[in-house]
Amino acid sequence: MTETEARITLGPHTTKIHQEELIELLDLWEFAPGIKEQITGLIRERADELKGPHLFRYYNPRPSKVAAAEQAFAELLGVKHALAVNSCTSALIAALRALGIGAGEEVIVPGYTFFASAAAIGTCDAIPVIADVDDTLTLDPEDMERKITARTRAIIVVHMRGKPAQMDELMAIAARRKLAVIEDVAQAAGGSYKGRMLGAIGTLGCFSFDYYKILNSGEGGFVVTNDKWLHTRAQSWHDCAACWRPDRFASERREGELFCGENYRMSELQGAVALAQIRKARRYVAGYRQAFAQIAGRMKLPSGVTFQRVADPAGDACTNLILFMPDVETTRRALRAMQEAGVPAGGIYDHNVKDWHIYTYWEHILEKKSVARDGLPWSAVPAAELPRYSPTMCPQCTDYLSRAIMIDIHWQYAKAECRAIAEAVNEVLAAL
Repeated sequence: MTETEARITLGPHTTKIHQEELIELLDLWEFAPGIKEQITGLIRERADELKGPHLFRYYNPRPSKVAAAEQAFAELLGVKHALAVNSCTSALIAALRALGIGAGEEVIVPGYTFFASAAAIGTCDAIPVIADVDDTLTLDPEDMERKITARTRAIIVVHMRGKPAQMDELMAIAARRKLAVIEDVAQAAGGSYKGRMLGAIGTLGCFSFDYYKILNSGEGGFVVTNDKWLHTRAQSWHDCAACWRPDRFASERREGELFCGENYRMSELQGAVALAQIRKARRYVAGYRQAFAQIAGRMKLPSGVTFQRVADPAGDACTNLILFMPDVETTRRALRAMQEAGVPAGGIYDHNVKDWHIYTYWEHILEKKSVARDGLPWSAVPAAELPRYSPTMCPQCTDYLSRAIMIDIHWQYAKAECRAIAEAVNEVLAAL
């Protein structure tokens, strides 16, 4: 091409994601009559002036919402590093892999948690070791220590139902036995323990931003840590081991920096929602705590009925209030009466209702199921040395849960609603 010839000019062209996608997103919200039509009309009228989003967090010509959410979450928790992923299960796997946990190694997990906490261990070809819970409904430090063997590499501490686990005792045991601690904070984002945010106490913290959690982006999760090396390894694992390093194409700076990984990335759509949710975290938790205090403060417990023990009441995220009844039959009668009165109450463990939050229903583990012919994770350990699983292996867990009634808390409960719940519960308990 000579200097006198004109250069080719391309574009401008619209992006693939344009007005149609934005209008589809509007369907996810509920509007007063006529409002959606007004917004849709404006979008279509000004479509030529609209530039669609870049929904991939990397190579983004605009500031990434995912990166902003990571920074905001790290600041909220007071940690150095936060990595956004597509679920808490992915967060747990990335955390385990960052620690280098694999075939033949053991990780302790409580018998009361969503199955994903245990499944993540098996996914890494490691052996889940199920430990009992106590009257906090979180990991029992004594039983946890009894379950430690020469193969144990880490413990997953679950802050179940928003309640902080007994971190002083658990961290002391882990330090003495040289074990990593992964905090599963799926149900307790915004909670704390003795002034420290949950997820910021152990080696790594894992969070869920599933729709039903305190903070949510529909689906999503985070891995947090103060350890730069673990953050680097988790980051690589979550992005096909694409090696997010100062020089991603260089030779590894130390052994363990290069490996094959998976794809757990969070999209910009999820990142935008997560960022807004993180900014509202303190408001949500304050609302839960206020409603909890108003309900609990009015309740009058008869002899034989107790509140769940909370390791640090000031750090409770307060998404629910749990009562222990004296026996199973009384629990069932009280629960039926509360539900008939309109109390948002539920039972936790019933032999007739399958609930994957309770280890007795984890047949994938109890029966040592494998996805492939190699028999992993179980084949990595001599059969005689594998944990002995059974539905009765955690008696405290099934006892407490079968006598528990959980009252759901909403962060927007008004005083009148809290009073009505407490009075209805008091009436049921008094009749028993």
